[in-house]
Amino acid sequence: MTKEYSKNFIVQQSAKLFYYKGYKNTELTDIFKACNMPNDIFYKFFSSKEELLIFVIKYHTENLINFFNNNVDDLSIHKFHYFFEKYFENIENNKFHGGSPLGNLALELADLNRNIREELVKSYKKIELRFSFFITTLKYAFPEKYDDIVPETTARLLIALLEGTILMLKTEKESSAINDFFVFFDSLFKLVDKKEAETQDNETAQDSSETGKIYIPDSIQSEIIESGAGKSGINKLNNAEASQNGLNNETAKNYCKTEEIQTSEYEKSDADDSMYYELDSDSLINVFDDLENYQKNENSDDE
Repeated sequence: MTKEYSKNFIVQQSAKLFYYKGYKNTELTDIFKACNMPNDIFYKFFSSKEELLIFVIKYHTENLINFFNNNVDDLSIHKFHYFFEKYFENIENNKFHGGSPLGNLALELADLNRNIREELVKSYKKIELRFSFFITTLKYAFPEKYDDIVPETTARLLIALLEGTILMLKTEKESSAINDFFVFFDSLFKLVDKKEAETQDNETAQDSSETGKIYIPDSIQSEIIESGAGKSGINKLNNAEASQNGLNNETAKNYCKTEEIQTSEYEKSDADDSMYYELDSDSLINVFDDLENYQKNENSDDE
């Protein structure tokens, strides 16, 4: 029986190799071996190793955004906090080995390959827009708490701090950098005692019984539309029962179910339907749980 191969499978296996060995240290023969496939199969899907890398970058980006959507499924700052907790937990469980999948590639290749650098910029921008939209909506839903937050700047800072924290974890092999991250996060979003803060958020949401629209500035609307979401993402939110003073429970539950930040040009460029990945809600990126298998394979190769 002939074995079935898919682009998705090759991308997933290659993502692990690039993550643990680095892009330049991974040969095409390593990919053929990991996928257990003849050489000619690879060239049915990819013209080169660099083209494969573009898909790996998109794979990591989609995984991260899927992980965000799975964990931040309503307008809750505590779920945003939990998203970062789970991200760092995966790295801790991986014995602080590996670092950031996108960050590693940026450090290795951004100064050497313009095409890859531009693809990484698009990926980080997509993640930034996802964070920024959430923070913008949070700000205009709860203006008394978050009015002084600048969403675009905050999103960029959080991504930079996330990548920097992961680099420290990889270097120091211990978790103190995670505590530093959350000191900044909690201060930025004015988080007090968790139970007290959750009570305050619930009261703020329940206090608003009016039906209206959440105000989203023109600059943010333009950025969302340009990203490929079109006006539909904004309209879905504006048509919900909400006001500038708070969101009702129904709107909060439905918040992240809208596909407001999906960069259509990004997704259509080289991808196809097979490039959209399902992600277990308990796992961030499947390369994180492959350390033991990778080390076993490395040891067997040395022997």
